[in-house]
Amino acid sequence: YFIWGFTFLASRIAQDYGTPFVLLFWRFALAFLLLNLLRLTGRFPVRFRSRKLWPVLLAGLFEPVLYFPCEQYGLRLTSTSFSGVMVALIPLCSLVYGAIFLHEKATWRQVVFSVLSVAGVIVLAVYATGIGAGSFLGFLILLGTVFAGAGYMVACRACSGSFTAFERTYITCGMGAAAFGVLSVLEHRHDLNAVVLPMTHAPFALAIVFLSVVASVLSYLALNRALEVLPVARTAALINFS
Repeated sequence: YFIWGFTFLASRIAQDYGTPFVLLFWRFALAFLLLNLLRLTGRFPVRFRSRKLWPVLLAGLFEPVLYFPCEQYGLRLTSTSFSGVMVALIPLCSLVYGAIFLHEKATWRQVVFSVLSVAGVIVLAVYATGIGAGSFLGFLILLGTVFAGAGYMVACRACSGSFTAFERTYITCGMGAAAFGVLSVLEHRHDLNAVVLPMTHAPFALAIVFLSVVASVLSYLALNRALEVLPVARTAALINFS
């Protein structure tokens, strides 16, 4: 989970060369390509027959489709420190969601340590760099990130008994590639050059490789595996170690 601590930095670098939707398209397109290559080895099957897809599709809607646009545009309108503080609220929101929708009982220790982890991130961010909150609109957008991130945790936990970690990662990354591909083309009024051009810049390409291979494929496989065996609140709390 510490890997996700570098995603804000990589995203900042990539945003110097392309819009958030272009960045997200390339991130999830490359991740989906890699997952398909893994699928071709035969060791990572993906089966859809006789299964209810709506729970995992709901998870994909929460994240990446809703989560990452909120994160990227919130990052543009605020500071990196403030974005990190807002993301640190996801464990608390997940704790509430898990109790309501999955009937997971939260212990007093989980509540206390979730609050302490959020407080610690806030103190460190303010002490180190100043919080630099930026615009109120940025705050509202980042609040959407918190709700979407917690929603993803709950939805993935709910369907973990029906879909493997690889299948959930495969489906959600595919949804991200498709959604952000359409949005990036519409954003640039069907100008494909504007979508392709950023990849000709080495800093953008290197940032995308990190975001795709490490922060999307490896991290999401680990997260989805963790959601199979750990409660939502405990899994979400690990994110704050990033």
